[in-house]
Order: sequence, then structure tokens, then C-alpha cells
Amino acid sequence: METYDIAIIGAGAAGLMAACAAGEKGKAPRVLLLEGQKKPGKRLLATGNGRCNLSNRHMTPGKYHGDADRIVSLLERFSPNAMEGIFRRMGLFFREEGEGRLYPYSLQASSVLSLLLERANANGVRLLCEKKVSSIRRERSSFQISCGGELFTARRLIFASGGLSYPSLGGSDSGWKLLQALGHSLIPAFPSLVQLLTEKKLVSPLKGVRCRGKVTLLLDAKSAASSQGEIQFTEKGLSGICVFELSRAYGEYAQKGGKAGELSCDLMPEYSVKDISLYLRERIRCSSLPAEELLDGLLPKQMGRGILKRSLVTMNCVCGDLGGRDIAAIARQIKDIRFPITGTAGWEAAQVTAGGIPLREVNLQTMESRRCPGVYLAGELLNIDGDCGGYNLHWAWSTGYLAGISAAAEWRQEYGCI
Repeated sequence: METYDIAIIGAGAAGLMAACAAGEKGKAPRVLLLEGQKKPGKRLLATGNGRCNLSNRHMTPGKYHGDADRIVSLLERFSPNAMEGIFRRMGLFFREEGEGRLYPYSLQASSVLSLLLERANANGVRLLCEKKVSSIRRERSSFQISCGGELFTARRLIFASGGLSYPSLGGSDSGWKLLQALGHSLIPAFPSLVQLLTEKKLVSPLKGVRCRGKVTLLLDAKSAASSQGEIQFTEKGLSGICVFELSRAYGEYAQKGGKAGELSCDLMPEYSVKDISLYLRERIRCSSLPAEELLDGLLPKQMGRGILKRSLVTMNCVCGDLGGRDIAAIARQIKDIRFPITGTAGWEAAQVTAGGIPLREVNLQTMESRRCPGVYLAGELLNIDGDCGGYNLHWAWSTGYLAGISAAAEWRQEYGCI
């Protein structure tokens, strides 16, 4: 049986950062990094469409959900500037793009993964892939880790095993099950930053359409949240960052049994119903243009046809035949075309997991468990999830780094290596 000072479960963003941090200062402990997949960092390579949105300049607790009220001091300690300094020491430069989004200067997630692996290797970390942890048994001063038929012993554990999102890239509930066996509780999880589904007959004609607008989430016929940006229509539902940012509120609502969710899309948010009506009246005046082409100058053709089908009794006429009621109905649809929500696209399409281990069970000064001393938690398995824009990776880096330096500091103090 091999013995280590620290064992890290999960070689994703948080786990790799923890492995790098554990050997950053002074004498380095013996660290074992266990990954269930064939290769480390599979999800990291997929983030930001392979460009890896590392963090965001506009870092505030308001960009997070779950136990966000508990993370104010942690975000102050690990600000975007602080994380940039940590990466700079590894040799990674940042590039800033719109809305404060921070990327590696190469714009390649593979650059980030390579540097993390390089630093972990330089620290003497032993990485073992295809090692799924099946059980953990606490002994007096250490933990016995079982990976199938193999056994390892470690004095301290760092859990960075992630949540349920992207199961094809390694997402699972295995970390939660192990932590529950060690005394932790769990807030039920649901998919976040995910496509919202609707009735297929409403969106299949719009498949492939992209248009900018404002989307409002209606829950029980009341406005719950709104977001603005590019709306993407798929064969089964609505996508795009503005929709993803509403999916969290819908997921929480559905988790509690809610069933009356709806999306309202304003396709011309800069204009009022009156403004649009005036424009349309000018366009149809004595016009022999077919009614189905009325909106071609305003909206993508498929969307224009969809609006008109919902607004008019028949499109088998010319624009000059349309009356005041027709114009008003069209303008209202442009400002408020609705799609009932039938669910989400599920874990396979979700960018992040909402729910997890509650932060009250963790010491946020060190990331050590309050339920099981010697165990540290980091990343997505905790009850924190962020908006789009680099916030979730920032959480993974921050908590992974803090868990790594804390576990190593405790080891150095115990063995007089400070």
C-alpha cells in the first residue's frame, strides 16, 4: 500500500490547481492526484469553446448563486488580480476581452492545461488516471483510499471531483457520495447554464436562427429574471448566454415542483410597440408586397415568418390588405413572443452544477471540512455556481489553490517543515 501526505481526488481545474499550490512554498509534501478519466482536464479543454474563459474582472458575489453570501471574503482574497498573479508565476499571461472576460493570451485551453500539468509535475505530484475512487475509510491519522483493487493511504484528502454536468467528460455524483459517507450533507443538484426546452412545433421552424433581444423568464405568470444578448433557436428549445443565465432560476423553480415556466422574447428591445406599429404602417401603405415578407427588413426571415403566423389569421394576402388590428398584433408579438418551458436539456448539456455540499460545512479560510478534519473541498461539488463569463472557473481556481496551500501548510506544521 502506497502512502502519501496529500491525495487529491479529481484532476480537473480545481484539482490541478490544488496540486500546483500544494508545492508552491517551501518543502513539498508527497501528493497523489487521482483521476477517473483516461486523461486529466477533459472539461477544462472544452471550456469557452476551447478558449478557456479563466476569470472576469467584474468579480462580485452577485455573480454567484447558492451560498453566495458566504464567499465575500474569499473573493476579496482571491481577486482576479490575485489569480492573474498566481498564473503569471506559472508562465501564463492573460488577455482581456468584452465584459471583463479573461482568457489565456494564446486563447487556447490546452495552454492552461499544459502549464498546470507542468507545474504539478515539477512539484513531484504523482498523477494516476483511470483510477475511480470507490470508497474511503478513515483511520486514526490517515485515510485509506480504495480504487478498485488498489489501496492508497493519505494523511489529508482534497476533494475536487466536480458535479454532475457533462457526464461524458467525467461529471458524476461520486464525490458527493464519498463525502456523505464522511458526514457531509447535500443540497439537491440541478443543471445550470443550460438550454431551455419548449414545444418542438414552436421552435423547429426556427432552428438555426440567431437574433439579439431581451429574454424574460416568467414563473407562474410573473417576471422572475431577464437577460439580454443573442438568442439562439434550436430544434428543441432556446439557447445562448442570455438564456443560460435564466436557466438557473428556472431549474431552482422546477426543483421545487414548479411547472408554469415561460420565456418571453423581446426581439426589438430598443423600440416600443407604438414605434414598431408606426414603422409597419408606413411599410404596408398601399403595398402589394406579400404579407409573409413584411418583416424581412427587421428580423431573420424564419423568425419573421414565425411572428406573422402567430399574429395573422392568414398570410395569403398582400401587405396593403392588413388593418390596424393586424399591425398591433404583429408589433405585440415582436415585443413579446412566448415559449412555454418544458424542461432543460439536462446534465449532458449543462455547463455547471447548481447545488452540492453546503458551505456552512466548510471552513472558508482553509477549505477544510468542518465535518471531517483532514478533508478539504474545492470547486463544483460545493453549493456555489456562477453566471457565464469565467466565474465558475474562477471559483475552481480560488478554492483549489486555497485547499492546496492549506493542506500543505498543515502538513508542514505537523512535521516541522515550516
